[in-house]
Amino acid sequence: MADFPGVRITADRLDIREYGPGDVDLAGELLSNGEPEALPPGAPTSSGDLPAWLADGVHQPRRAGNGVHLMMLDRAADRIVGSISLFHTDWEIRAAEIGYGVRADERGKGYATEALAAVARWALTEGTMQRAWLTANTDNVASVRVAEKAGFRREGTLRRANREDDGLHDLAVFSLLDDEV
Repeated sequence: MADFPGVRITADRLDIREYGPGDVDLAGELLSNGEPEALPPGAPTSSGDLPAWLADGVHQPRRAGNGVHLMMLDRAADRIVGSISLFHTDWEIRAAEIGYGVRADERGKGYATEALAAVARWALTEGTMQRAWLTANTDNVASVRVAEKAGFRREGTLRRANREDDGLHDLAVFSLLDDEV
């Protein structure tokens, strides 16, 4: 089974790396501030569950060979500002989807764009992918703008392809190819 090499990316303001057992305090700060959306999907909402998740659960996508969860760590503040993940990896065609989330008090500061550009560049070089892609609700202007600013091309729209609490949403599909970085 194929797998991504170890990930440690240095961007302008961010260190982007995999979560580990030593990150209980960093991740716990997000939970104590009520910002679980800045952790990867499947993260616990209780601080008591963090040690086990950081030791094992966060690495489930890597073990399955279909992705990796990464933290966006603001170097200057030594604080997690968000998470970014590679998932739905198809090793045969060498493509992976990228998803990201930024804590509410850090949105609008360019962290998502910085992380997306850096992770896509890594995935399309060291990560051996030939295609990185993502989807964003078409009415989520901020997320659409992040994809565009990171150099992704809009491929089209999947109509009523995503359900959220307020109903169905259209999804914009974006991609970046290895010969475009």
